[in-house]
Parts: sequence; structure tokens; C-alpha cells
Amino acid sequence: MSEKKKTTKKKEKSEVKKKSTSKKTTAKKATPSKKKTTSKPKTLKKEQLAEGVDDSLLLDGISYIEQSKLESALECFGDFSKQYPKSHFGWYYLGYTKMLQSKKKDAIKNFKKATKINKEFLPSIYYEGLLEFEQNNFEKALQIFDGIMLNFNTDVIKESNFNIPYFVAICHHYLGNLQRAEEYFLFAYNLSPDDPVVLYYKGFNELALRNYGFAMDTFKNLLHVDVNNQNFWDLVKGYSYYYHKHEDKKQEESEE
Repeated sequence: MSEKKKTTKKKEKSEVKKKSTSKKTTAKKATPSKKKTTSKPKTLKKEQLAEGVDDSLLLDGISYIEQSKLESALECFGDFSKQYPKSHFGWYYLGYTKMLQSKKKDAIKNFKKATKINKEFLPSIYYEGLLEFEQNNFEKALQIFDGIMLNFNTDVIKESNFNIPYFVAICHHYLGNLQRAEEYFLFAYNLSPDDPVVLYYKGFNELALRNYGFAMDTFKNLLHVDVNNQNFWDLVKGYSYYYHKHEDKKQEESEE
């Protein structure tokens, strides 16, 4: 092998290493990214299916999701729902797939059907709330997430990996209830102390409340977890711009 080929191979290896390490800082997020959402749903368990229910269509559909063959997945889940209309799983996965296709209204309809059949199935309730939140329907989303906080115990919420207190907090924040938001941001932080999304919005809410000392501590924690957090540096840029604009105005007024 020539020296040129060796050096290019080394470069490729080092680039792969860099990519894999850079992902670690942003792996945990309160709001699922596309990549996280398209991973195989970990909600189907044999013991949860009613006796005599054939799960092969569900498993095929999940396999199609993994391959990004969403239309094929929809066929499987649609056929399953026709065969077993009283199983919440079929409607849930139909909603889940519609969500991946960005068909939010259809997704919500199917999540509601799943919840109507099984009120204790947390994922369908969570994703309905998430979609309402993503459409800026903060009051609707808050109602859904508040309902989860009331009807599910803390251990179930922890095990689900859905940081429900974060969504309660951010809905309160956007609705202008900053004090209530602060309470739930603290709860969310205790659940996921290394989540950069939780840390950023917790700090942002503290700034809005003018709790500058708390905000400083929160942002220090954020930078410890994710030093390249784009939201934080955009915020600093914005504050820097307005600070200098204000100082320039003061200077002009003093010169007059």
C-alpha cells in the first residue's frame, strides 16, 4: 500500500472518531430529535398483548420503521388494527408512523384511539402532548402533560424516559407562568441533570425571573455538559448585541 493511501485511511479513521465523540454531548434531549424518534419503539412486550393476538404484523411494521419504509409499516399496522381493533398497539403504531411522516393531525387521532382503549398506556398520551406542543398549542399540551403528572406515579414517569415535568415547565413558561415553570424545571432537572435542553430552558426561565445568580449556575452546568450548545451561544450573542446598543445610546446621550 502506498504512503498516500495510508495517510488518507488514517484521516478517515480520525474523522470517524471525531464524529462519534461529538455526538455524546447532545445525546440526551428532552424533546426527541428525528433520529431518536425513528429508532425502534421499545414499548411492545409479549405479556402486554391479549391472549391469542398474533404480533407478527406489529413486528414487521416496526422492522419497516427501522428501514424507513413508512408506507409498508402503515400497511402492517393498518392490517393489525383491522384484525384486532380493541388492541391499543395497532392504533399507537399507526399514530407513531404518521408522526414520523409529519402528518400530525392523523397521528393525534390514532394516539387518541390508543388512549381510549388503554388509559394506562403512557407513550400514546405523551406523543399526543408532544405533537400539540410542537404546534404551539401550549394550553392543550399542558392539559395533557398535567394529566400524566396526576395519573402516573413518579417511578413510571422515570422509567418511561419521557421527561414530563420538562414539558409541563416549558408550557407554563410559554404561557407566561414563570413561577410555576420554575417549580417544574427543578423537578425536570432532578430527573435529568445532564439534559442540555432542560438546563438551557431552566436557565432561560431564571433569567426571565431575574434570578441571575441561579441562571449563572444553571448555564455553568449546561456548559459543563455541552460547551458548544447553540441555544446558549445564540443567547449570549443576543444579549451582547443589546448591551452594546444600550451602551452606545448612553454614550450618545452623554455627548449631547
